[in-house]
Parts: sequence; structure tokens; C-alpha cells
Amino acid sequence: MVTKKVRWIAGLLGLVVLTSARPESRWIEGTYRNPALGYSVKIPLGLKAIAGGESGAERGVRILLPSGGEIVVFGEPNSLDWKSPEEGVRMGIPNSDCTTDRPQIKQVKVGQLNGAEASLVCGDRMFRVLLAFRKGGGPMYWLRLETVRSHQSEDEAILKSVAASFKQIRWE
Repeated sequence: MVTKKVRWIAGLLGLVVLTSARPESRWIEGTYRNPALGYSVKIPLGLKAIAGGESGAERGVRILLPSGGEIVVFGEPNSLDWKSPEEGVRMGIPNSDCTTDRPQIKQVKVGQLNGAEASLVCGDRMFRVLLAFRKGGGPMYWLRLETVRSHQSEDEAILKSVAASFKQIRWE
């Protein structure tokens, strides 16, 4: 009987620890800053983004679009040692059984950084991925748009404004 009580209390304490250790999500308006990965982006006026909530270190932000689509901006180490953003962006487009042409990769600016971009249209869905490397090494930065084709032009305009607002900040 004492053993059952001890197990029950230990289980309850474990549950409390798990739920209290879970990172909290928070709403972002204005500028999102991530000093741990050395970047910031502006959330467009009238839009909200959500950060946190994932397990592990916070890497980025998810901007919710009026169309129901989303833009995800995040940083991560270049653990696969890609030599260029073009090499990395090839891997960033979702694998699909679409019969559309192979995604075209082109050079773009992400803030002041040189980057690469690729997109894929599959049925009524559209994906666009941008990738830039931090000057002097360190993290790489992804911007990913997922939306429907009927809202492609307005959502791409929002992605373009988010990419233009990208800034490297002091990396802590």
C-alpha cells in the first residue's frame, strides 16, 4: 500500500515537472528578436506571430497569414556543412509526388545577406523556401512560406517584406 502511494506521488510529481518544464508559446507583434541565433525580423503590421512552444531551444517564429497560410522563420546550425545556400535550399523544398517541373533555384537577398530561393507548386498548394548563411559562419536562416495558390501573390508579397526586414544582430 505504501509503495502504491509512493508511485502515485512520484507519478504526479513527474507530471507536474513535465507540464511546468514545457516551454510557453507567446504572441509576437512588431519585431521578433532571437539573440541566441543572431537575427531579428519584423512581423508585418496587422499580423501576429507565435514563438516558443517547441521542445528544445527556441529557433524561430511562425507568422500567421490572413489567407490561412504561414511563414516560418528560423535559424539553425549548418550541421550538414552545406557550402552554399543553393545547396541547402534544394533540400528545403518538401519531397512530393507532384508532376510539376523541378523547382528553379535563384539567388535572392535576405536582408543584407545573399541567399537562395526555390518554390514548388503542387495542386492547390504552394511552397517557397529562402535560405541565407550568416556572414563569417555560424547559423543559417530559413524563411518558409506555405499557402494556397489562390493567395499566392499576396502571401509572397508578405514573405518578401519579412525577408527584406531580416537583420543579423549580436549573436549571443
